[in-house]
Amino acid sequence: MFKKLQINRQKRLFILIGFLNVLITNAILQISLIFLSTFASTILSQTVNVVIGYFFYGKKVFKFNKLSNQVFNKYLILAIFIWSLNFFSIQLFFYFGVNKNITAAAMIPFLVVISYLTQKNFVFK
Repeated sequence: MFKKLQINRQKRLFILIGFLNVLITNAILQISLIFLSTFASTILSQTVNVVIGYFFYGKKVFKFNKLSNQVFNKYLILAIFIWSLNFFSIQLFFYFGVNKNITAAAMIPFLVVISYLTQKNFVFK
């Protein structure tokens, strides 16, 4: 039962920190999409996401006390994957006439699930 409470706490904390991270990251993405290319906008937003996420998810959510180059490399692989998925999805839906900003916002839930499961089972394990 304690393990279940710990996992539920972990999920709530992930969502809370993720919510703040998404607000910051998505604000940067939405604003930069007005002025920059999709490529540059998603790179910029993912860079901010990596910096915030690596520290807060590692230390606060998954209680990983010893962040190392190996852990960072795993986190970076995840970030590159998330960025790629985000970039290509925005481009694909834009090709079919869907607004880039709407697609970017709609991608959030999918990216969150992928991120949580990968961090829990691969990056910070």
